[in-house]
Amino acid sequence: MGRALVQAMVSGTTGRGFSVAWQAANGHGKVDMKKNTLALLFLLPLLVLGWMRLRLETDILATLPAEVPEVRALKLLRDGFAGGSDLIITLEAEDEAVAEEVTAALAARLEARKDLVSEVRWAQPMDQLAGTGTALLAWALENAAPKKLHETRTRLEGAGLEAQLQKSLREVTNSLDAERVQRASYDPLGLLDCLDTSAAASLEGSLFGLVSEDGTFRALMVTPASAVGNYKAAGLWLEQVRAEVAAAGQGREGLQVGYTGEPAFQAEIGAGIERDMSSTIGLTEVLIALLFWIMFRRLKPLLWIQGLVALSMLITLGLGGLLVGQLSIMSLGFAAIVLGIIVDYAVLIIQEARQHPELDAAALRQRAAPGIAAGACTTAVVFLSLLFSGLPGLAEMGLLVALGVGAGLGVMLFFVPSLARGQQAQTAPCLAPAWHSQPRWAVLATGVLVLGSTGVLCTRGMPIFQTSAEALRPTDSAAMDTFQRVQERLGRDLEASVPVLLTGPASELRARAEALSKKLDAAVKDGLLVRHAVPALLVEEPLARAANADFIRWLCQELPRLEQALDAAGFTEAGMGLLRGLTDVWGKEGAQAKAAPILNRFLATGERALAAGLAPGEGVVLASVSVPGSPGVPDRKKLGQLQALLRDGTGAWLAGWETLGGALSALVQKDLSEQMLPILALITLTLLITFRHWVDLVLSAALLAAGLAALAATMSLLGLGWNLASLAAIPLLLGTGIDYGIHILLALRRTGNDVRRVQATTGRAVFFSGMTTVIGFASLFFAGNRGISSLGLACCLGTLWILLVVLWLLPHWRRWLCGTAGSGQRA
Repeated sequence: MGRALVQAMVSGTTGRGFSVAWQAANGHGKVDMKKNTLALLFLLPLLVLGWMRLRLETDILATLPAEVPEVRALKLLRDGFAGGSDLIITLEAEDEAVAEEVTAALAARLEARKDLVSEVRWAQPMDQLAGTGTALLAWALENAAPKKLHETRTRLEGAGLEAQLQKSLREVTNSLDAERVQRASYDPLGLLDCLDTSAAASLEGSLFGLVSEDGTFRALMVTPASAVGNYKAAGLWLEQVRAEVAAAGQGREGLQVGYTGEPAFQAEIGAGIERDMSSTIGLTEVLIALLFWIMFRRLKPLLWIQGLVALSMLITLGLGGLLVGQLSIMSLGFAAIVLGIIVDYAVLIIQEARQHPELDAAALRQRAAPGIAAGACTTAVVFLSLLFSGLPGLAEMGLLVALGVGAGLGVMLFFVPSLARGQQAQTAPCLAPAWHSQPRWAVLATGVLVLGSTGVLCTRGMPIFQTSAEALRPTDSAAMDTFQRVQERLGRDLEASVPVLLTGPASELRARAEALSKKLDAAVKDGLLVRHAVPALLVEEPLARAANADFIRWLCQELPRLEQALDAAGFTEAGMGLLRGLTDVWGKEGAQAKAAPILNRFLATGERALAAGLAPGEGVVLASVSVPGSPGVPDRKKLGQLQALLRDGTGAWLAGWETLGGALSALVQKDLSEQMLPILALITLTLLITFRHWVDLVLSAALLAAGLAALAATMSLLGLGWNLASLAAIPLLLGTGIDYGIHILLALRRTGNDVRRVQATTGRAVFFSGMTTVIGFASLFFAGNRGISSLGLACCLGTLWILLVVLWLLPHWRRWLCGTAGSGQRA
């Protein structure tokens, strides 16, 4: 970037082949204003269409590769089940009674707002949950093994009924097992003997908990009355919910309220993108303007450069709307980077005008265009290499930066020559001796750089690669903080709960769930898992339901006889409650309809499965496993072993953020290794064409090696590591580093290795170009995404090191290898 910025400060011309091509394409520098005006008029409707299409993408999963199974699992977890897009409200109080009272009051207020909420799920009292629980048992019986139901019917017919009741009475009277006594008292007929009630108990304990063990922390899951389409709608809906929460908790001191879940993240991320866009662009413009003023002390050019930069950004957004259609939390950083790059092009033309005040606009454009275009192409190619990144969000950023570079190139070449011609005072470079041009300081700095980097890397090692998904999370997020608090308070100590998705043909889901349950039972025995909850007894078995229809009709018809027998045996109303509840469910709306609010949170088939992206006829079951560790932080080794176990033909995979980091890390590292070969080949080819001399080729390699080694040492000292996003800094730094090196090395060849002259002319231009790039990258450090922030930091540190080597040490290195020669001679 800024490759041609050096042209106006030194004698001679680089990129002559490009110059010839430019002149041939543009009539030797003369611009046909009529044709360009028509082109702009044609472009304007397309840009307007692009602006209309452009939207902010607040879905973090949309920035990740859809083909990765772990990403697909997370999308399925969110879209395939009822509650996947719910708002989660947390209430925490010092007293259990206060927390329960406020939760009940808030649930009542929200349930009354039918315009706002369609469903509220919370830890209701047991008497209010009895209906749903009975419906779940009725559904489980419908899908139980027909053989077992047939045995139950045989046992309850004729004299067998009295024997069953006497057996239950003996259990109640004589058993020392409290669980068996309780079971016999509420199910004296043994209707549930054909169900695995232990599985039901583990299911309830693992997945239904919305209250902490001490009762002071409670959660409510709130489903919006209508789909929340975008982040603005989510924000407005969330504000109305907040008002209801404030009313329910009024006067309660010490009550802490949190919000998380899809609507909270959507509203927060969307607002954050808007805030980041305005703040990063504003900060970048201010810093670049300040740098321009310090170096050139001109106000008028500064003002129209700001206007042209704004025009370039508008064009870039229009083109981005046409080609990309969205700005995500990962791609929003493109604006600051583009600002740092395209301002160089305006400065180049101003410098040309200062060196050649006699040139008119056409001649000025002809002189400046080849170098600027060459630099822009280099920059665009480097950023377009991000299209091969495994992260779509990062690929979008690369494309948007390339579009911005192209738009800035066109705007600056079109307008700046006319604005700058004859307006700039001619200046001469300062060639007075300076400390950085003295060889002894360069020798000392080279030794410190080499020995320091080597020592740090040998003692502290290379920066580690962080395989977690932390890089995908927001930097400062109340919704994420609340989510982690939910995991801590509602989770169990020394274990981490991770969702598991089981997919397959709907007709095979029951059998697959039972097989998975057996495999996970073995994992618990082996110590790999603490517990698991596979809702196999809730998965529909169509053949079993059809076969069990006769039993259900028989039980409903036999209700009077069974009630009479229970009463005669001395059982109370509680002993008849289960029987009456089951027959009541089957006699009215049916078990499936009554239990749907719970079933839809664990099963997705039919239309809901299709809406979640599954193939026709397929379904998905949501299970849960508890891995040793702590809430939200599973043991990585055991998690990896569990992933390997599930890959072994189970049709199941983990669906937690904890598993996403490892999968994406492997993909990103693979992509980087595949990118590096063509990038290095392109760089080598560029250097061979440019220099055709082994010394400059070796110096270019030494420049890149020294800059990247210094960056690695700095990261090790600061305790920083590479992650999914920051790894993309390596190809970006290779591209920018070689660009700056070419400027300096060509200038050294033209001046006979005159270190001071090159530093005062070409070096000054490279410094401005590099510092605007640093400013652009540095602004990313304040982005709302941890990955983009780390990418900005790595690029900023790396660019500073490369600038230090290029501007100070590289000229001395070439002089030591090649000596000095007369100006204009090849050295």
